[in-house]
Amino acid sequence: MTTKSTPIFINGSTVMAGAGSSLGTVLADHDPDLLKALLDGSGQVTDARGLPVDPDAPVYGGAIYRVFKRSRRDESVDA
Repeated sequence: MTTKSTPIFINGSTVMAGAGSSLGTVLADHDPDLLKALLDGSGQVTDARGLPVDPDAPVYGGAIYRVFKRSRRDESVDA
């Protein structure tokens, strides 16, 4: 049995993702450090429009994701 895969884009790189996979599953294979950052709250993932995406969301062909680590962990404001 073959598994269908579809191309998605993570931080400018083409990644082949299994059909129905979650973004977190794809990141676990592609870049575990970025997934760790998402899970511990020091990272964030957005779609092509800059809107936040949940790591549990299923990926779809042609989707564009930007995954990054935040420079600040808390919401404190400098005075």
